[in-house]
Amino acid sequence: MPSLKNERGAVAAMTAIFLLVLLASAAAVIDIGHALVARNELQNAADAAALAGARQLGVIYEGMTPAAQQTYSIPSGDKAAIIAVVQAAALANNAAGQPIAVNAGDVAFGTWNSTGRLFTATNNTPTAVQVWTRRIAGTNGPISTFLAQVIGIASVNVNTVATANLGPLNVVGPAELNSPFTISEFYFNSGFGCGSTVQFSPSIPGNAQTCTGWTSYDQSPFNNGTLVNMINQMAQGNNPTPAAVGGQTQIATGNGNLGNPAWTALQNLLQYNINTYGEWNALVPVYAGDDCSPSQWQTVIGFATVKITYVGGPGNPNNALNCAGNTATGCIAGQIQCNVFNGTSGGGPPFGPTFATVPGLVQ
Repeated sequence: MPSLKNERGAVAAMTAIFLLVLLASAAAVIDIGHALVARNELQNAADAAALAGARQLGVIYEGMTPAAQQTYSIPSGDKAAIIAVVQAAALANNAAGQPIAVNAGDVAFGTWNSTGRLFTATNNTPTAVQVWTRRIAGTNGPISTFLAQVIGIASVNVNTVATANLGPLNVVGPAELNSPFTISEFYFNSGFGCGSTVQFSPSIPGNAQTCTGWTSYDQSPFNNGTLVNMINQMAQGNNPTPAAVGGQTQIATGNGNLGNPAWTALQNLLQYNINTYGEWNALVPVYAGDDCSPSQWQTVIGFATVKITYVGGPGNPNNALNCAGNTATGCIAGQIQCNVFNGTSGGGPPFGPTFATVPGLVQ
């Protein structure tokens, strides 16, 4: 009988098993690495496509009046134009050597909740564009494997998603702030906002609805002469206001009654906006804190859009919320506008809100 201790052939079997394990490990390292690189490339394509689509949405809003922006429900023609931009941006990118095509059904329009990080599909005043990019059967083809084919894995499916959003306005360029008004964040923290009346004059102590002030932006010292000069430039189409960034920019502010030249200048500015744009939609900086009689320099934390509804003539203002009657002297009032689009980039608090038209990547 052969010896039970004869181990000839065992080494060959163990070597075969070891080589199989080694090959499987190599397959895992090489093919998983290849798939991860391809996924990153696919994500880049999704990011580029979403940003391009959201920017095109912003361009559409830029061509609309504030009233049209607030009632906008994206039609099929605008959808098709945005999808075409999305597809062109994606196709300019490769993933594992394959130019990425995006199906129309993989582009969605909606809104983005930054707190819950949630995309909600809607056609009504959309602010976000979401794009899925895929390498699967029927859409760009799956990612082929190399060594993993020996263990029966010939390909890998990869999907990625990106969302770009027109966020609440946080950066404005030169000449975009078009009024001498500023509003305290206390006004918004007191429950006023979208659709609410805001009164710039007269200021009523203890009344949050009049927690506002005057501003000459970067022009100092703040006084009636500085203010009149700035307003007159605005009314002549030569807006001197600087760029501003929420959380960084400081503006010169003041409060109290204006002199007769300032009231005349304000009425001229109202007429200029009506003649040029049909109405005066003032992009207004919101300053930090609860000071309803601002003075000196205040920090801008965001921006709101106010449709100016009444500018009274010079005179002693009545100590009441009487601007709505459009009969009071010394009185200026407006209405906070909802879902309007104006300015450079987002990321600020939602006062109104007023949205930017240049998107940021949020997912």
